[in-house]
Amino acid sequence: MKKTFCTCCFLLLIAGIVPLIAAQSWTPNGPLPRFEHTAVFDPSTRQMIVYGGYSSSNSMQNPLGDIWRLLPSASLAGVQNWVALHPGGTAPAPRASHFAGYDPGSNRMVVFGGATAIGCVNETWVLTNPNGNGGPSAWSQLSPLGGPPAPRVFVGGAYDPVSNTLMVYGGNNCTTVLSDYWVLSHANGQGGPPTWTELFPSGGPGPRNSQTAVYDPTSNELIFFGGGSPGTIFNDVWVLTNANGTAGTPVWNQLSPVGGPPATRVNSTATYDPVSNRMTIFGGYNGSSIPYGDTWVLANANGTGGTPAWTQIAQASTDYPAPREAHTAVYDASRNVMIVFGGAVATQPIFVINDVFFLSNANGQ
Repeated sequence: MKKTFCTCCFLLLIAGIVPLIAAQSWTPNGPLPRFEHTAVFDPSTRQMIVYGGYSSSNSMQNPLGDIWRLLPSASLAGVQNWVALHPGGTAPAPRASHFAGYDPGSNRMVVFGGATAIGCVNETWVLTNPNGNGGPSAWSQLSPLGGPPAPRVFVGGAYDPVSNTLMVYGGNNCTTVLSDYWVLSHANGQGGPPTWTELFPSGGPGPRNSQTAVYDPTSNELIFFGGGSPGTIFNDVWVLTNANGTAGTPVWNQLSPVGGPPATRVNSTATYDPVSNRMTIFGGYNGSSIPYGDTWVLANANGTGGTPAWTQIAQASTDYPAPREAHTAVYDASRNVMIVFGGAVATQPIFVINDVFFLSNANGQ
């Protein structure tokens, strides 16, 4: 039986689009197979940076604390080179099911919460120079004012580099699914004292964990898909306006997309292209079957510019990812590519992998 902190724990080809989904090879001694890890993307170097997670069902009392950088090749079909990062400073306890965001301006990764060997935590940590440039990397723990939020895993979160704000919704405190919403100002530890503030949006999806969350920096909106609460798994879409709390009180709005929808699921991944206003989701799990391996694009994802619409992307080759959950995905806007890493491809018993796949034309255009 899978042990997690989640309480519920006719293909359509877009006209004119033939997406490439290609498996990649990499140099030896890369990261262990893992799930419930995090990954962030540095657009300046096109690197994916992976942190933590579990390596197997037998390791769930001993999560990982390692960090790996995936260096880009000249082409999607080239060999990908993994490089281990060995930061200085006092490292956080190894963890899984946490949140991580990345600030490209300061080259800092922000980590919040997660599950350590002793249970759920609500710490906030910053890792400097995680892309390997700008000097040695080092860990430091923040001591924010305000709050803090309760310890938790499986949050719906995002980081806004423009306002230097970390946004956290819901999750699970290892016993109960939560519905609270918090923002952390000066989240990368620069520009002023980091401060937690609880906000109280009107409406909303209620208690939820293991949902996807993407952030639209243009409209200052968070877009959520799916997730679960006790006894229920969802496939709905919600938008939170004024998400970073700087322009007024956040407000929840539920969208009613046409097409699809994707099946209900937890532990899927989502990436977002703010230029086209499109969200792409891949994989996930409905709690009673093997994981999903489908890919969907939601057009007009923040509810503006037209009617939100789901379209399933057909697999254009025989070389595409195995169905999986609790994996990670990042978006390379310069190449319109979703990069998928790792996850669990079976749930009873858990079977964990460490493969890398690229989805080109990831926004469906």
